Amino acid sequence: MLRKLKPILAALMAVMTLLALPAVLAADEAPLLLSLEQLRQYDGKEGRPAYVAVDGIIYDMTDSIPWKNGEHNGFKAGNDLTREIKEISPHGVGKLQNVKAVGRVRVLLTLEELKAYDGRDGRPAYVAVDGIIYDMTASRAWRGGAHNGFQAGADLTKEIKERSPHGVGKLANVVEIGRLKVELTLEELKAYDGRDGRPAYVAVSGIIYDVTESAAWENGAHAGLQAGADVTAEAEASPHGIAVLDKVVQVGVLID
Repeated sequence: MLRKLKPILAALMAVMTLLALPAVLAADEAPLLLSLEQLRQYDGKEGRPAYVAVDGIIYDMTDSIPWKNGEHNGFKAGNDLTREIKEISPHGVGKLQNVKAVGRVRVLLTLEELKAYDGRDGRPAYVAVDGIIYDMTASRAWRGGAHNGFQAGADLTKEIKERSPHGVGKLANVVEIGRLKVELTLEELKAYDGRDGRPAYVAVSGIIYDVTESAAWENGAHAGLQAGADVTAEAEASPHGIAVLDKVVQVGVLID
């Protein structure tokens, strides 16, 4: 029996390593990927889960007695508490080993900001492919931030899709942690209308949101609106307001 279980256990441990999350995340659970704005919804109040983020990892404090109603020693759930827990809390990060990690904080980086995550000198190793940022830090193949002549901290779409023998297949084994921050003019935004398989982006108050996967924006259309446009006025006049956009992903900003 033990012999039969060993390959299964090894596979599960490999998945956990690739996800770069503490082992307290169950292997059959898909990790969450939340922006800091989305994290605020998990404040532990009125029956909502209580999540806190530390060093990019999201922890579930819901069932922790000290975090009743989402508060503990003046700290509030729904926030990134890296500084508070590492520098102010008397326990530091030690107590985090006793709670479940449920996901990662979604990052939104420009190409220039991505360069800082090159995997050298202990820094995280991030690479971008097709606008999605992946964390290679825990991958043995990317030790030191380098792999087959590729260096982390860059957009490697062309290199991985055209030159890598594995193509994008191996990316299914590493954790997606965010998106490259796009900067589009109103004219350029028009190309992202959601038609004919194109991505569907809308702008509200200068922020660009990706509604491609939203059921409400099928083929880029919603309530008489078409993606690829600035819909600030319409969003503000909507009965839901712009709060509904908390459920979709920010991907960039409008520029002149």
